[in-house]
Amino acid sequence: MRAKTLLVLLAIYFVTTGCTGSNPKNNTVEPAGDSLTTKSRADTTKASDQVKSTTELDPGKVWLERIFHCNDDQSGKYCYYLDKEEALCTARFMEFLTDANEIYGPSNLTDAELPGAEARYKAKWGEIYPLYTQEMWLFGRGNDDALAINTVEIKKLSTDKYSVFINYGDNIKTQNEVRLVLENGNYKIDYCRTSFVQ
Repeated sequence: MRAKTLLVLLAIYFVTTGCTGSNPKNNTVEPAGDSLTTKSRADTTKASDQVKSTTELDPGKVWLERIFHCNDDQSGKYCYYLDKEEALCTARFMEFLTDANEIYGPSNLTDAELPGAEARYKAKWGEIYPLYTQEMWLFGRGNDDALAINTVEIKKLSTDKYSVFINYGDNIKTQNEVRLVLENGNYKIDYCRTSFVQ
């Protein structure tokens, strides 16, 4: 019994000495959790910033931006390569572009064949896409690679639609409304409405 009492007294002595020892630093009480709270808040802020920036990252917009990356350092800041165009678009939209440009672009159609071709174009595509009424290739591009585009600005309009403004230089600017679809896990352009702007 004496041993148990002695052990209890020693435990009480060590606990009280450890908590209130002669060192003045041990006598001051810090506000609960200040150093831990500060670190925790900083960690939480960093974590929430990372989550926020990750969730703000729009994969459709990133995909569109990559279209205009230049292949080398000798080109300008933005480029557009014609040989990529078929891979960028759905097969259906490429067929639509070809059909529209056969009628409204340079064509082998005679004046007599043109009305029939235009009627077939309208019947084939009128329920699927807003129809083109003039020659128009993707993004209003010319007939060669654009290796020194001045500006490209991309903004999200809705879940699958984006605004793509392109300043090609030489007073050629286009405003494009692009609709993206996922095809086999990859983004593709399924429609682009282009307007030339001043």
